[in-house]
Amino acid sequence: MASTSGKSILTTIGVLLILHSTYSCLHYRSLAIAADLPDTSSPPIDVVIEVFLGFVLCLVGQLLCGPFHNVRVSGGSLLGPIRKSRGEIIAPSHRTRDFDLFTTRTKVLAMAKRTS
Repeated sequence: MASTSGKSILTTIGVLLILHSTYSCLHYRSLAIAADLPDTSSPPIDVVIEVFLGFVLCLVGQLLCGPFHNVRVSGGSLLGPIRKSRGEIIAPSHRTRDFDLFTTRTKVLAMAKRTS
């Protein structure tokens, strides 16, 4: 596993690549407009590759940043979001019924159809 500085270096290099690809794309478009090139709507392929590489480096740098915590659903427990004794994260149960109920207008439309 990489060290902490190695992880931050990967993320920093990824961000710098994304920023450089932004500058490169803007520079390309300004040169293309000055040269009256017909199609400047899509970026050059090297910019696309650079953005993808920067994204992958940022992703890998952030995934290596530390240990993952176990997440489990609590069965209505009122213990709070983190149990300090075990160091695990507990997802709270739904406090409202917003996610449990699914209603549409079918009942209203059926009643209106019966009455008319």
